[in-house]
Parts: sequence; structure tokens; C-alpha cells
Amino acid sequence: MSSGVQNALIQYPIDGSRHWLSFENPVFTIVAENLRDVPQAICDAQTAAEDGYWVVGMISYDAGPAFDDAIRSSRIRRVPLVSFGAFTSPNISSAPKESGGYDVGPWVPNRSHSAYLTTIRTIRQLIAAGETYQVNHTIRLRSDFSGDPRGLFGDLIRAQQPNHAAFLDLGDRAVCSSSPELFFSRNKNQFTCRPMKGTIGRHPDPVWDELASSHLSRSEKDLAENTMIVDMVRNDLSRIAEPGSVEVPFLHTVESYPTVHTLTSTVTAESTAKFPEILKALFPAASITGAPKVRTTEIIEALEGDGRGIYTGSIGALAPDGTMEFNIAIRTIWIDKERGRAEYGVGGGIVWDSDPNEEWREVEQKSRVLDRAKSSFFLLETMRWEPGKGIHLQHLHVDRLADSANHFGFDLDRTSVLTALLEIRGNEPKRVRLLVSPSGSIEVQVLDLPPSVSGHWEVPIDAVPVQSENEFLFHKTTNRDVYEQARARFPDSPDVLLWNERGEITETTTGNLVVEIGSELYTPPVTCGLLPGTFRRNLLEQRKITEKVIHRSDMNEVSSMWMINSLRGWVPLRINEKIAPVALTQELKQIQES
Repeated sequence: MSSGVQNALIQYPIDGSRHWLSFENPVFTIVAENLRDVPQAICDAQTAAEDGYWVVGMISYDAGPAFDDAIRSSRIRRVPLVSFGAFTSPNISSAPKESGGYDVGPWVPNRSHSAYLTTIRTIRQLIAAGETYQVNHTIRLRSDFSGDPRGLFGDLIRAQQPNHAAFLDLGDRAVCSSSPELFFSRNKNQFTCRPMKGTIGRHPDPVWDELASSHLSRSEKDLAENTMIVDMVRNDLSRIAEPGSVEVPFLHTVESYPTVHTLTSTVTAESTAKFPEILKALFPAASITGAPKVRTTEIIEALEGDGRGIYTGSIGALAPDGTMEFNIAIRTIWIDKERGRAEYGVGGGIVWDSDPNEEWREVEQKSRVLDRAKSSFFLLETMRWEPGKGIHLQHLHVDRLADSANHFGFDLDRTSVLTALLEIRGNEPKRVRLLVSPSGSIEVQVLDLPPSVSGHWEVPIDAVPVQSENEFLFHKTTNRDVYEQARARFPDSPDVLLWNERGEITETTTGNLVVEIGSELYTPPVTCGLLPGTFRRNLLEQRKITEKVIHRSDMNEVSSMWMINSLRGWVPLRINEKIAPVALTQELKQIQES
């Protein structure tokens, strides 16, 4: 068992650009398990950096009272309050390539939905009574864990695409942080803090997603939250800053991450303060406590009931040249390898006009990164290849692939994709499956074309709606659960017509949908929750079809309909409402036999 950092992988700025730095085999470690030992540990970290070592590690949120005895916090045992490793030098590395090699169970919150709503109402009552202005209320999600934490870290990084990530190995424990938030950085005497406050979930459709971002930038509630925290950071920095040097060069900037948009502001100052003075002035961070800080930490301790551990603490490094950078440990998983447990904290700032249900929704949005991290999938393109012509609509397939790679944080080299497709050989048309892994490796499968279709396909309308915000509906991947479940309900049908929670027809399990109403050809818009097919896009660009929302109730106006994709072209469809899902068929059979 060890509480000191044994090895680490962090993002850190060098010469104006960010790099992954890898640290192994510490010369010595610095650990504080009790509050009384924290100040000395922080001084030892400063001394080690001045002696020429890179000092890399963490400070738990629960260490707060060591820097200001008016601060209140509980304590999680087995999570050190301070843990650092002193290293001679780092290796410049690359983003973690590890993926998988671990098992993580369902994430179970330590507060029920109803208990969470009750707590938010209590906070609003405290605000009304003048006890506080804003409380950063958090909960924990816990899960069983086994395997390699580095694999989880790699998946978490690809899911979150952060700027302030860190992996720490503490022997029988580990920290996987995909934090997007900078606590503070020091370059010479220039200090920068970049608090985040104000969040809105992202939408898979670019149009709706842009509207969400725009809404956040104008939200009075979120702007007020952010401004309140900025004022606190300015006040905290002024305790160590040169007089008149505290500035706010950027206020209310919208930053976008894979699952959320968030409001970020930048506060700067000039200071010669060293590590102990910095933490005494700034820790714990304003954005993860509330206002006023001291009274609000008392409220947090009373309402949350247990310590936060590393969550909302800080992870980072002190360099021998005097630079420092530390994150705020959000989007962070604590792993107890010995006990086989993992913990993820999540929360948000609560103000007077907070809606309890909307705050719960924000918790869910910030937790989506966990589902992304454990979802193992490849990007997929299915294409038609012909001798002498190559891939049909190749540029549209590659564009879509690149969009999906950017969305999910996959590495993708377009040149490698094009080179792989040029290597296809044959004397007759083929079906080509192109798969791309998270690390960018490419696999090309050349298969026979599916049998040609004569006449109509008789298809049912699915018994279960799709959820239009499911991001996997908008990107072609090997995660095809929605489509496979629909096909499983109708195993004898060549295809299944899908619809969403609003009663809007979307697509089929094998392609996009085109319907004829009057003399016009229509296809459902992507905002309904469907794949932006390449053949569909080609037809839209040629103005052969038009987008239109088509409700289930509109289907009686449809004179003809087709499934379309770049592999098969146009396949006529006919709805057969007599086809029952297999579960219903089995139930009826049991009734008849009883």
C-alpha cells in the first residue's frame, strides 16, 4: 500500500503549448493523511521544486481546513489529504492510447432523485434566509471496478477531450481526472484562474446544439452565477496579488465539450506568492464551494454528509523553473483498487432561481461522460465500391467519418483513410465496411453486395420510440443497439420503420426514409434523431428531396415511400401494421395455449 504518487501522466504547458508529460519512479513522495500535516507537506512540495524536482500530485477538497480553519469539510478515509511524488524529469508523451482492460459496474448515486430535489429546496430556503448566495451542491456516483485504471483513463479522455487531465497512480489507489477546468497557473509572476460556472447539455444535431450554446450565453441565471464566482476569485487573488494587478480579460466565454457547453471566465494577476501562500488564499476553489465561501462550506458539510475526497480538490504540478498548474478535480474518478470500488462526484451551483428538476438534469448531463467512457465502439462507414469508379460518394463518407471522429474524440488521419480505400481491388461491385478505432487504427472489410431487391419490402412500425437526443443516432458506429433492438422485435422483417418520442417518423434500421406526399418527395430532418446519410445528403444537395417533419399521423397521406442508402439506392417500402413484435406474438401464443 502506498499513498504517495508512484507515476503520473498529466497535461502541462511547455513553451506556450500543451503537452502530455509522463512521470515514473519518484525520488521521494510527500503525503499528508491528517490536517495537521498538510501545511508541512505543502511547504515540502515547494522546497522540492526549488531543489530541481518536478512535484506532481493532488490535494483533496477535504484538506481545506488546513489552509483556513474557518473552512469546514468532512473526511473520506483512505483518500490522502495531500499526495505528491518528486521526480527528476518527465518524458514528453502522447495522449493515452490505453482502452478497455477493466470492468466497471452500474454507477449508483448516493442520493435518490427525490432526496436530491429536497436538498435543492432546502438550499433555496437558506438563500432566502440570507445564509448564502450560492451553494455548489454535489453527490457521488459509485461503482464496482476491476482491472487497469489506465484503460479507464484513456477512455475517459476520449470521451471528455479535456485540457487539464491527469492520471495518478498511488499504489493500490488511482485517480483518473478528465477535468476541463483550470484552478490556477503560474508562469513567472503571472497568475491565471479560469473558473467555470453555468452549464447546458449539448444536442447531437448541430443546429440545435448552436441554439443551446447561444441560450447559455444569454441566460441571466447562468451569467449571474458565473459573475458571482468571478467576483470571489478576484477577491481571493487580491490577497496575494500586486495592488491593482487583478484583471478579468475574458468574461462569460462559452466553451464546448462533448457532453456540455459551459461558461468560463478568465481572471489574471501579478504575484510573487509561493505554493503555501497560493493555497492559503485560493483553496478550496470558489467555483466548487459557493458564496460566501466560509459559511457555504458549513452548509455543504451539513447537506452532503460525507467528504468529497479528491473530487473538487486539485491535481497538478510544480516545475523546477517556478511554473505551476493545477486543475479543479471535476470529471474525476477515484479508484480504490484494493476494495474494487470507484467513485465519481458531480454537482452544480444552486442559486435562488434554480429549478430543482433542471439541476438534476444537469447532474445527468455531467455524468454522460461515464457512459461514453465505458461504451466501447468503433466508427463505421458502409460503402459501395465499383471497379473503375471506386467508392460511391466517397467525399461524403469521409466527411461524415471526420465529423464523427471530431465529435467522439477519435484520432483520424484522412490521408490514411483515403489510402486504405485506394487499395481495394476487384472485378465486380463490392460492399466495403471501414472501421476506425479510438486510437485511429483502420480496418477495411471487402464483402459481397447484399442481394438486390425486387418489389416492395413489407415493414412494420417499431413498437418502441427512439430518443431523439441519443447521440448514436446521429453518427454511424458499431454501437447499433437501437437498431438491433428494433430488428430483434421483428426478426422476420427485412427492415423496421422508426419513430421518436414526439411521434415523428425518423428512419429505418438500414437507411434513411423518403416519402411521397402529393407530388413532393420528403425526408425527415436530422433534428428528429437520425443518421445524416450520404445518399440522403446527395439528394438534398441536388434538390431532389426536401426536409419535412413527418408525424405518424401523417402517414395516411403518403402515397409511396422508400428506404434509401448509398449501398442499395432506392428500396420501395410498404407498411404492414399486421406484423406484431415478437414479444407480443409470444404473449398471444401463451394466451392461446392456456
